[in-house]
Amino acid sequence: MRSSVKNILRSLGLFPLTTQDNSPVYSSSDYEQITDEKVGEAHLTFLYKLDEDENNRLTLLEGKTSQLIAQTGIIFSLLSLFVPLLIDKVAGMQIYIKVILLLILLLAFCCYMLTIKNALKNFKVTNFPYSKPSAKNVITFQRKPMAEFYSEVIKDILYGLQINKKLNNTKASNLLHSYTAFRAANTFTAVLVSSFCISLLFLNQEEPSVSIKGQVRIEHLDEYMRKIKKATQPAKNYPIILPKKDTLIENPPSKSVTTKSKL
Repeated sequence: MRSSVKNILRSLGLFPLTTQDNSPVYSSSDYEQITDEKVGEAHLTFLYKLDEDENNRLTLLEGKTSQLIAQTGIIFSLLSLFVPLLIDKVAGMQIYIKVILLLILLLAFCCYMLTIKNALKNFKVTNFPYSKPSAKNVITFQRKPMAEFYSEVIKDILYGLQINKKLNNTKASNLLHSYTAFRAANTFTAVLVSSFCISLLFLNQEEPSVSIKGQVRIEHLDEYMRKIKKATQPAKNYPIILPKKDTLIENPPSKSVTTKSKL
């Protein structure tokens, strides 16, 4: 169990790399002095090809490291914007849900920080002293045969290839640790968002309540009540009588009145 946890932490870059023997597999001094210039040119062509491959590998590693740092910075910023919303929405939830969401959030932040930390190791120049053939060889062997000059350059490249390959392997390990931490951080972020959505949809939130301790004194209550009664009193309704539409008013027929007079 302990070894498993240690391996997991080592994959995240929390434990140093296993110490390896940095001594080269071969010694550059084993290369014997050549007398044929064409043989020296063939050896140089082959070694230059190997050195170019290591340089291309170095460029690829540094490019991927830069991309990983940029992507981590963007996601880290978006997650920081998500924190205020999370705090606001979980205010009314149970305490155990708050603790779980907080732990997942902290784990995600820690993994993102580990991603940046492991990636930045590759840009610490002092830890990666790459070896190159010395330009002083041109001055030292300017009056000597070309075969001797080729032999010295070949020895320098043989020595540098071993050193540069080991340094590139170290950068590759740092990049792998950074990628592992980045993948773990994305997993924790996905779990956090999923848990947050599920808790909002299916879990009941506590109703906010206000508790008042002691006595509450309200002054000028009568005056406030009169104002409230006056504001809520309905207005008086006065009836408005309108004539019916298309209504004709006819005068009643006049009645004839007959009188009888006495003669």
